[in-house]
Amino acid sequence: MTQLALSTMWMQKRHQSLDEFFDVAREVGFDAFELSHHVSEELVQADRLPVGDILKVHAACPTNPRTRNAQLSALDKEERSRAVEGVMASIQLAEQIGARFVVVHAGRVVVNPMLETELRALYDQGLKDSEEYGDLKAELGEERSRSAERHLEATLWSLERLANVADSAGVKLCLENRLHYYEIPLPDELDLLLQELAGPVSGCFDTGHAYVLDELGFVGHGEWLSGFSEQLACVDLHDVRVVRERPDPSEHMVLGTGLQDHVVPSTGVVDFAQVLRRVPEQAIFTCEFDWYHSPDEVKAGLAYLREQGF
Repeated sequence: MTQLALSTMWMQKRHQSLDEFFDVAREVGFDAFELSHHVSEELVQADRLPVGDILKVHAACPTNPRTRNAQLSALDKEERSRAVEGVMASIQLAEQIGARFVVVHAGRVVVNPMLETELRALYDQGLKDSEEYGDLKAELGEERSRSAERHLEATLWSLERLANVADSAGVKLCLENRLHYYEIPLPDELDLLLQELAGPVSGCFDTGHAYVLDELGFVGHGEWLSGFSEQLACVDLHDVRVVRERPDPSEHMVLGTGLQDHVVPSTGVVDFAQVLRRVPEQAIFTCEFDWYHSPDEVKAGLAYLREQGF
């Protein structure tokens, strides 16, 4: 049976300490965990972390106001150095607690953020197939292309410094496919980064992010699996709910009204059995469920994943 970890993403607004989170997580069926980038230095220092039960750390954890918003892809060297500092702290924490993987956000390409906001608004209105949607999508792609190379070079600069430290610590860095089109990496960028940094750097496949970008018409989710399946050391599991009709505004919708990720498996469109078939057997699987799901919902999601073969 595959070992499934639960991310501390679920503890937000729910548990006041890591000890409390670990206890409840074990009650719903998990015996392994991920420390997410929402975990503060105070939380890490307050509790005794279960060595061996935390499989991976999500940078930048522990979160620090100095490094929290810094990007590895920043063109400004001072900001880039702060971002490297944040990931360095995650590598150090992983080494201390016996976690073998650190998940990394590789940064972003600076574009007009309203382009994607407007695109998602059109999607929410059911206008994905409209000429206006196609024009806006093309404009976003062109703007991203104009700046991508410089930001990718900055990311590589950052990762080169981190890779040596991770290698010495016996920790593998896992680059995550991201939620927004302007973020790094797209598949061709991941291919370049993995070629340049083979060894201490691998990929992390996030099911929810992949299906969101697929639904918006940017990157087919299967492109990540077909292109990088053997290079994926980590897999983050959460579902994506596609809402065809405008929902009740009281519902928790994190991406506007049309798409919602980080929902429990079986409640959305992700084909988890397909994911399991196409990733390495030795991959580390982590469930990333949002805070508002009840323990019973989390337990049901875990049971569903077990039915799919995990």
